[in-house]
Formats: sequence, C-alpha cells, structure tokens
Amino acid sequence: MITRNLRVAVALGVAALDSTISGVSSFSFSAVGTAMGTPTNRLSQIGWTEAGVSTVTTANTNAQFMTTSITTALCMGRGGGVRTRGLEKRREGPTPTEGGMVLYLKAAEDGKSVGDCPFAHYVRLILEEKGLPYTVEPCADQDDKPGWLLDHYEGKLPCLRHKKEAYVESNVIAAYLDYFFPADQQPSKEAKAALEDAEDAQVGFFPALAGYLKDAAGDGDESAESLSNLRDKLSALEDHLSETGYLDLSGDATFGALDCRLVPQLYHLKVGIEKFKHGKPNLETEFPKIHGYLSRSMERSSFKNTLYAPETIEWGWSNARQ
Repeated sequence: MITRNLRVAVALGVAALDSTISGVSSFSFSAVGTAMGTPTNRLSQIGWTEAGVSTVTTANTNAQFMTTSITTALCMGRGGGVRTRGLEKRREGPTPTEGGMVLYLKAAEDGKSVGDCPFAHYVRLILEEKGLPYTVEPCADQDDKPGWLLDHYEGKLPCLRHKKEAYVESNVIAAYLDYFFPADQQPSKEAKAALEDAEDAQVGFFPALAGYLKDAAGDGDESAESLSNLRDKLSALEDHLSETGYLDLSGDATFGALDCRLVPQLYHLKVGIEKFKHGKPNLETEFPKIHGYLSRSMERSSFKNTLYAPETIEWGWSNARQ
C-alpha cells in the first residue's frame, strides 16, 4: 500500500511533465494510469485545463507545477510513505480512508463565506458526488492560510488537506480522489469515447469565457472578437451534447468528473451574461442543448449543496474587469 501511494504521486508528477512538454496546460488521467502501470479505465475519463479566474496558465507555470508535483511525489516516500510537508506524520495505515478532509478555498467578499472560484467549485462537486465528507475553510488573504500551506505549497488554492496529507491544483486533487475513491460503476466503451470527445470540445473554453467576461470594452458589442471566440467554443460544446443526460451521452444519470469541471464554468458564464453582457449570447435560444444541460445539472443535489450566490460571481468578475 505504501508503494501504491508513492506510485500515484510520482505518476501525477509524470503527467504534469507530459503536459509541460506539450506546451499546453492540460492534465490527462491517461498519463497517470500509464505511469502507474495500471489500467486507465478509472483515470483516463477526464482531463482539463487549470487556470485562475483572471489568468490563463502558461507553459512556464506548468513547468513550476511539474517541479512542485515531482517534489511532492518524492516527499511521499518519507516517513512511511506519506507526505509530511509541514504536516504531522500520519499514524494510521498508508491507504487513504474517508473522513478528515478540509478544502481550503477562496473566500467571498465578506471574507468568511465560500468565494467564486470555479475550480474549487468543481472539486466540491466531485466530493459531493462521491459522498465524501469534508469541510471548507475560506481564505480571504494570506493571513487566513495555515503556515504549512504558505511554506510548502506557496499558498495555492484550492488545497485539499486529507488528514496528514495535502494536495493543491484542482486537477491533481481530482486525480487523487478518483484514484483512491473510484466510482462503483465504470463507464462503458461508448461512454469513454463520448468523454474523450467532450474533453476535446472543451479545449480553450475557459480562456474564451474569461476573455469575454473581462472584455468590458466589448459589452453590448455584437461584433466584439471576444464574443465571436466564445460562440465558437460554445458551438463545439453544443455539437457534442444531447437533449438529455450529461457529457458521457449514456442517457442515464451518470454525472462524472468532467461534468463537475464544466458546470461551474457554465454557471459563471450564465451569471456573467446577465450581469455584464446584456443577455448575449442567449444560451436558451442560441445554444439550447447547453442551456438544458446546465439546467439539469443545477438541479442535482451536489450543485445545490455547493451553490454560491450570483452576486458572489458578479463581485469576482467585477474585480477582474477593472
């Protein structure tokens, strides 16, 4: 079991290295499975681009992430196979078990409630969908962050502390959760293919979304380049989706990690269109499948349990638009 923990951590570093070499900020679960030498049926379902709400990740940032991930992986070999970067050594066995999860994330304007970060939101959706108990610790500034988070993880958010271990970067957190707490039912061959198509359809979506919502000069301008770029990305998603179900197109109630990633971003877009963009584009009339998909997703208990007010999103993007 100690070897299993070490191998998955090293694999996360290898996957980060792969993404750096390719020059894009993409994290593929298939790379994790390959590095582990284990079947990739659990880990190859999703991949995503990690970016801040008001920034776009670059290859240089990826290089830093890769170095951090590999260092983190090597640290897991110390103290009985568990990481102790600023945390106490764990006394129980090396295989993670439920309980003791704390998610540190961006705080809202009041400095106390959960903020608007869509990447923290999708980690929470994964936790909710898997039925894993956890608590949240909103952080308004550096003073709110524990010393170990500042000293050993550069204060990065979101950060999941699980008992005596901690993980930053939402894609790494999701990989950790999916590996040690896999879904009971694995996707079919057809569902895997649909998820791969969905992943391709999402390439560049969040940068286009962020570029549009931050483009204050283009508010109300039908000819704005940022609006054209966004419509192109929305069209790719619209072409993938069906009238029912979720991204795996299985037609049942399968709501996977890739959905957990996309839905918070669409929620931000929905609010941003209403608050800043004079209702354009109209998701209901121009992209009815996306509109239906988001409406279905927002009815799930996992979304309702993690919902933050539209005013919180408006506050966050207002800061980014200045």
